[in-house]
Amino acid sequence: MDLLAVLEGISPWWWVALAFALGAAELATGTYVLIWVALAAFQMAGLLWFFPGLSGAAQLVIFAVVAVGLTFAGRAFLRSYGDGAPVHSTLNNRGAHLVGGTARVLDFQGGSGAVEVEGMRWRATWPTGQEAEPGAKVRITAAQGMQLTVTNL
Repeated sequence: MDLLAVLEGISPWWWVALAFALGAAELATGTYVLIWVALAAFQMAGLLWFFPGLSGAAQLVIFAVVAVGLTFAGRAFLRSYGDGAPVHSTLNNRGAHLVGGTARVLDFQGGSGAVEVEGMRWRATWPTGQEAEPGAKVRITAAQGMQLTVTNL
């Protein structure tokens, strides 16, 4: 069976069905890749509605060109404006989430020591000249890896 011959006799609704199938696959994957191909299929349905005599080869070529064009345009749009998801600049940096919070001093020895934050022990450093007693509350001002910088309250 020749694919191009099959395409010459199809209804625009087949392109709509393909668009919905690709849209459903996009919803399942969430990759922002198949949505552009689905939109191209939907546009092919509209084009075939207005020009029902399009040959199968013309349909495939137009679909491919529109799909590639929409993919590049859509990716450029998402790169410029984002996908609407919140930006988490501290996503894989647990210490950065703690900045601005408070901690309890566990031990202090000459400008460094340990603090407890939310039940977890963290290494900490204090600014020069500050001293701390165990049990005191301190404010977390910065985080570098697993090392917190704190100041007395």
